[in-house]
Parts: sequence; C-alpha cells; structure tokens
Amino acid sequence: MDIQYIDGTKIEANAHKNSFVYKKRIVNAEVRLFERITEDIYQLNMAYGYHYPVKGTYEAFDMGIICQYLMEVITQEEIELVYGKGKRKSGFQRFYDLFLGYYLKLTEYEFWLNIMGERNSCSKVDHDATFMATKYDYYNQTGVTRTCYNCQIAVSNGIIVNSDVFQNPADQYTWMPFMDRYEEAYGELPKYPVADAGYGSYDNYLYNVEHEMEPVQKFSMYGKEEDKQFQKRKFNSLNWKENEEGFKICPEGRVFDQYGYDRIRYTKNENPSITQIYTEKDRCEGCPHKEECTKGKYRTYGKNVILNEFQEKVKENLATPEGTEMKKQRSIQVEGAFGMIKQDMGFTRFTRKGMKSVKMEFLLVCIGYNLRKYHIHRIRSGKNEA
Repeated sequence: MDIQYIDGTKIEANAHKNSFVYKKRIVNAEVRLFERITEDIYQLNMAYGYHYPVKGTYEAFDMGIICQYLMEVITQEEIELVYGKGKRKSGFQRFYDLFLGYYLKLTEYEFWLNIMGERNSCSKVDHDATFMATKYDYYNQTGVTRTCYNCQIAVSNGIIVNSDVFQNPADQYTWMPFMDRYEEAYGELPKYPVADAGYGSYDNYLYNVEHEMEPVQKFSMYGKEEDKQFQKRKFNSLNWKENEEGFKICPEGRVFDQYGYDRIRYTKNENPSITQIYTEKDRCEGCPHKEECTKGKYRTYGKNVILNEFQEKVKENLATPEGTEMKKQRSIQVEGAFGMIKQDMGFTRFTRKGMKSVKMEFLLVCIGYNLRKYHIHRIRSGKNEA
C-alpha cells in the first residue's frame, strides 16, 4: 500500500450530447439582456413618472417588483388584458408583458448558474454531469465534448484501493480530495503516490510535502529536455544552459542575472506562488535574434524557486531504478485497470443520474473489478499448486 498508481478517466453520463448548458453563453446573454432592461426602465420612468433605479446588473427579484406594481395598477384601473390578433394592448399591459418576460428569462439564467456553481457547463438531463473533452477512439484522440464524470482510481498490486467521482475535468484539482478520502478510510497515506503529468501542480506538491508523501507525480514539461524535437527550439528557456551561479544563458551567450521584480499570484487553494523575473544587463539591445526570441521590448526569464525544487525532486525520485519501475508499473496497473473496466467489463456509460447515484454505481464497478481479480488469482493459484 506504500506505492499506489493513480489515474483518472472520463466516463459518459446518462445524458445525450445536445442537452448542454454553458456558463459563458448565459453570462454573455445576461449582459445583452441587462442593456435592454436598462433601456426599458428608462422608457417606463419617462412614460409614467416612476423612479425605478437603473443599475448595471439586475436580478429576477427586481423584475418581479416591477411586474407586481404594474399588475396592481392594471387591477385598480380595471384595465382589460387582451391577447391575439386585432387586439390593442394598453401601455401598462405592454410594459407588464415586457418585464414579465425579463423576469422569466432571468429566473432561468439564475437557476442554471446556481446549478453549475464553479463549473463552466452542465447537462439539462443530469444536472451534476459536466461537458468534458474526451478521446473519440484510439485513432482519433481529438477532443469530443460529451457529458461525463471524471472517475479516479488508485491501484496497488493490481487491486483498486481507492476510487471517487468528480465533476471537474482537470485531474490536478481532484488530487487533494481524492487523497483525503483515502486517509479518512485507512488512517494513513501512501509514501509514493505515482501519477502522470496531469497531477503535477504547485498545490499538489505542497500537499505531498505537508502529508509526508514523496513528490512522484510528473509535471507538464517532464522529460522534454531529452526530446530531440524539443531541443531544436533554442529560444525556449528550458533548453538554455546555466552558469555556476544558476543563472540562465541564452543562445547568444547573454546571462540573465539582472533581478527585476517578483510576480506573485495565488493558486486556487490560496497558496502564494512567487516567480522571480530576470533580464540580462543590456535588455537584449543589439541582439540579432531579438524578434525571433520575444515579442516584447526585451526578453525576460521567470524563476519559481520553490516549484523548481519540487520538479527537481520529482526528477530525482523517478530517475532511480525504483522510480523507473514505478513509471512502468503505473502504465501497466492503473491504465490496465481502466482498460479492463471499459473493454472487458463493458462499462463505458453510467446508467444512473446524479452525483450520489453515480458514485454508488462506480463503487460497485470497482468492487466487481476487485472480485474479478481475486477470482482469477485463486484460479491461477490452484493451478500452480496442482
């Protein structure tokens, strides 16, 4: 249990592909709707001397107040509501119908934005499902957007020891809640949680250190320095050499040792990440390759000391014979487990809807996988003894 191989895959939800709701489309539609509402509130105030406030954004509640007051006026003045061809609406009814339409539309927008929360999309059929880019098949691995759940498993010695289902498509944001779930169940954490580059982030490495786990997740540019095609990109700072003091040297032999400033950003988990910006003393003046090297006034180089230390530790851990074996076993064990679940067991789509039911279904599949492995092990052990 000290070594665990972790990976995730997208499994389709029980919802068709045309049931999409995208947050960006709703937000853009809201902006256009707010402009129309502002114009019509101006018209209403000018026509009847009202003083309804004009704002940059509106809620359905604001439209409801206007509709309620207009209906009271229509009732008090006994104005007949008419609809259909050849019927002329009164001014109050026209404004009432107009703002009632705004109320219904804003109610719909607020409903879907509340359903999505921090996600960028959801499905009308299964509200907990998210649209994610998936691989179409082995030969065409371009992103095909489908309603999916992000299913994560941890495999140790061929057995699934942890599993969970998430709504976000990015694997790096599943790492901490996934490991917390394992610690809650077993009371401990593995020493070597091996995973691919999708999990190698600043927050996840900090989490490993805080919980006494070795950083053995690859990062996005892991192994690129040895790629022959990547080595041809001489203006990429990863291919630059370093001097004895640890400063980068560009292809023109200029040393980037002039400290400029600190660029501070906060990660999703509110951890400060500091990148030191360096330039060379002449700021690329007179360099014949300046236009090829940078689009700015001069080239800068960013150095995140803590992240670089984490990445060097990952390289050190995975360069050992044990690390090489762990990299090989990760491809065999965890990807093999997903291959058996999808191909041999035929589980490529959920039959239930909703996060609670989907988690239960995936847990049952993982239990079935473990029972299958155990049964095969017993059969093989019996043959060997015989």
